[in-house]
Amino acid sequence: MKQQNPLTLAQLGTAGMSVFGTLIVGFLLGWLASRLLHWDLAIPIGIILGFVAGIVSMFRQLASRM
Repeated sequence: MKQQNPLTLAQLGTAGMSVFGTLIVGFLLGWLASRLLHWDLAIPIGIILGFVAGIVSMFRQLASRM
């Protein structure tokens, strides 16, 4: 059986920053869609999609290191 190594603080910080980064990208894309399409719900939908993408990315990063 393979011994599991504990995650370092840098690995956890990188995973957390990826959530923050995708959230910002989702907001910016939602803002851009709101301006171009004149659709007010684009910003909240962009934020939600960015958050979901960040959580999925964080899960994949941490799962691959465990």
